Amino acid sequence: MQGVLTNPLPVDRFSVADAARRTWPHLIESMLEAVCLVEPEGLRIVAANRPAGRLLGVDPAELVGRDMHELAATPEDACFWQEVAASTSHSITSESFVARRDGIAVPVTRRVTRIEPAPGAALYVLALLDRSAEFEAGRHAEVVKAELQATLESVSDGVLVTDLAGHISHFNRRFAHLWDLPVEVLQLRADDEVFDLMRMQVADPRAYMLRLAELDADELLESNDCFALRSGRLIERTLAPQCSRGRPIGRVFTFRERPAAPPQPRGPSPDVLGP
Repeated sequence: MQGVLTNPLPVDRFSVADAARRTWPHLIESMLEAVCLVEPEGLRIVAANRPAGRLLGVDPAELVGRDMHELAATPEDACFWQEVAASTSHSITSESFVARRDGIAVPVTRRVTRIEPAPGAALYVLALLDRSAEFEAGRHAEVVKAELQATLESVSDGVLVTDLAGHISHFNRRFAHLWDLPVEVLQLRADDEVFDLMRMQVADPRAYMLRLAELDADELLESNDCFALRSGRLIERTLAPQCSRGRPIGRVFTFRERPAAPPQPRGPSPDVLGP
C-alpha cells in the first residue's frame, strides 16, 4: 500500500531492549563522573566510561564483565549490594571505598540508580564521585587540630578559643583547672553551661557581664582585665582577635591567676617610739 511507512529493521533482529543496551554505553561516556552500568543478575559490569577507568586505575574495557564484589574495599559492600537488590527506592547513595588495581582504597560517594530503558532491560547505573581530595583535607585538618591542641597544652596559661559567635572551638586543661570546670562539659561544647559556670564564680557577675558585652562589640579589640572570683582568687584575662587571611574569625582568651597583693604595712602605733 502506497503512503504507508514500514519498519526497515525487523523487530526480532533489533529489539528495543537491545537498542537500549547499545545506546547507554555511549551516553555514559559523555558524563564527567565515573559511571558503570551493572546488570542486576550477577552484578556484573556491562559498560564503564573513561572516568571510571581512571578512578579504578584500569582501562575501562577491563572493567566489563567484572563482578562488583571484586571492586569492594570494605566488608560492608556485600551488604550494600544486597540492600540495592532488595530496595524498592529509585536510588541509594552512600559513602564508601573502591579498590584500585594497585591496592589503594579510594574514598568515594557512591550512588546506584535502577533504570529500565526498555521493558525487560533493567540496569543499575553506578556513579562514583572521587572524595580523595576531601578525605585528605579532612586528615590534614585532624593533624593540624592535634598539633594546635599540643601547643595549647604546652602553655602555662589557661586558653579558651571561641568563634565570633562565642562558640567554644578550643581550650586547654589549664583553663578547665583554673575555672574548676568539668572537662566533660567542655568536650561536649556545652557553651552556655560553661559560660554560666564561669559567671557564677565571679565576685561581681554584673560588672563581668557588662565588660564581656563591650568586648563582643568589637571583633578586633585587644584587652587586658583583672577580676576577682568568689573564692578570693584574682584572675587576669587577656583577649586577642584570632585572624585568618587578615580577617577576624574568632577570639583567643588567656587566663592566669595573679598572686594576692601583699598586705600594706601599717604606720607605728602612737605609743611606740621611733628609732
